[in-house]
Amino acid sequence: MDLLRNIVDHLSAGLVFMWTHKLLQADVVRMMDALDCKYVENLVWFKKSINNTVLDEPSPYISSSKEILLMFKKGDGFELRHQRSPDVIIDFELPSQQWIKEEFTEPKPQQVYDMIETLLPRAGYNDELKRGRLLELWAKRSSPRREGWIAFHQTKK
Repeated sequence: MDLLRNIVDHLSAGLVFMWTHKLLQADVVRMMDALDCKYVENLVWFKKSINNTVLDEPSPYISSSKEILLMFKKGDGFELRHQRSPDVIIDFELPSQQWIKEEFTEPKPQQVYDMIETLLPRAGYNDELKRGRLLELWAKRSSPRREGWIAFHQTKK
């Protein structure tokens, strides 16, 4: 939470995207509101298992087959294009044995990055700055790096 607060405090204007599960969704919205970030939209990753069935993960109350990417806006003065991509992605979950040794969470579908880059066309790679303005915290070590993104990976010990 302290890392997020520090980053958001230094953000004058932009979007923050945060993955959550349905049981934590309301808490995340309240927390981001306290950081002066307003809820904008969400994207759902509906997960299927390798055998093409709905993923059925245990949950305290009901089973879960999705993750939710919540989108928050802070400030004004940046170009935000209309979302030209779906708000639901149906994709297969990678088997945990492929990522669990090095990662805390599973790799997310590449379509999510495409959606973010569509929403924020001027945040990508800038020739004058020689960098982009897209930041990914807890990026996956094995994921391909995308132009315009700064990615930080936390090694699992």
